[in-house]
Amino acid sequence: MSDALFAFIVNAAWQSTLIAVLGLALARLLANARQRFELLALTLVAAAAAPALTFAPPVTAVSTIAPVDLAVVENRGGDAITLLYFAGLAIVAIRLLAAVLRARRIALASVPYRGRMRLSHIIDSPVTIGRTVFLPASIANDRTLIAAALAHEHAHVRRNDYLFHVLLELIALPLYFHPAAIALRRAIAHAREMACDEEAAGRRGRRAYAEALVKLASIAGRRRLTMAVGMAESSIERRVRALLHARTSRAKYRTICLAVMILAAAACTRFNAVEHPMLCSRWELIREASRMPVAYDRFTQTIEHGPTRIAVRQERTTRGRTRLVTWRAITDGIARPFGRARGTATWRDGKLQLQFVGPGAHRETATAFIRDGRLICEGVTERSRYHTEFRRIDP
Repeated sequence: MSDALFAFIVNAAWQSTLIAVLGLALARLLANARQRFELLALTLVAAAAAPALTFAPPVTAVSTIAPVDLAVVENRGGDAITLLYFAGLAIVAIRLLAAVLRARRIALASVPYRGRMRLSHIIDSPVTIGRTVFLPASIANDRTLIAAALAHEHAHVRRNDYLFHVLLELIALPLYFHPAAIALRRAIAHAREMACDEEAAGRRGRRAYAEALVKLASIAGRRRLTMAVGMAESSIERRVRALLHARTSRAKYRTICLAVMILAAAACTRFNAVEHPMLCSRWELIREASRMPVAYDRFTQTIEHGPTRIAVRQERTTRGRTRLVTWRAITDGIARPFGRARGTATWRDGKLQLQFVGPGAHRETATAFIRDGRLICEGVTERSRYHTEFRRIDP
């Protein structure tokens, strides 16, 4: 698990950043807040999905790009990384749970107002939880503010913003540590509020609604409710400026969304820039640390490991006779000849899995991985088990 998590973190460092930067940049070209929200939400999903594919099994297809099985890299700090990651994840999950409990407390402490609207004395800004609008009791006697607040919050309800908010929070949860995910979540919150502002301003008038928005902000405190959506969730100054200085754009929304999806698909190649310097090398058998299935008089073996293939050379001496065995394998999971045998070589869970059939009745399954600077190979044949260890012989 620590190996796959290490790969996930490294992949997220470049994949999620690349996707987020493009999505944030292209969102600035869109004047329509609803379209910006949809594009940014799509970007967040792509930024979370691309590194998550690290945990998916390898695709058995020929590729010129090595899969990012970073677990093959010697990772002595893997357990520490796992511990730190899940500790942080637990803290963030606890904060979300606390927000859910506070939302429940607001609901329980509220009183009916009209229809699906309720008044609460423990909030200082209108919020929407589920499909229910909660208004602060402090504005209950101000019809102008009530009308502006309801126009905004009813837009949240019509757009199902609460449901999308919860889903996006859960999707972004594994990337809690990533600045790109934090930036996307903030941009999404702002776009969501702007979309509701535009709808509310269309009903109440831009200037009148902007004035009400400023007045609501002046009486709102600094408290925020994570598991709710409401009028004070993003910068009031930016929202008012956007309302009073509406702009138009000729950017093609579908083209921009397509660009983000294409980049996300490219990022999902899981290119590995870390595995190569650690694994691609020549390895030599350490006879004294190995247990062989057959008692040879002399046995030597070297392995040359490249980005997508391996080459094995063995010299076996028995009763004065030396036999040379060589074979190559492409690590893509496709069955093909390995010398006189036939088999597959596949990366799975950070280890190289090899399976051979032949020559004759020979059957063999082996697993190769790096531990403490050595290449370890453990396998089973139709006769017995074996354990071999190799040292790096490249300078």
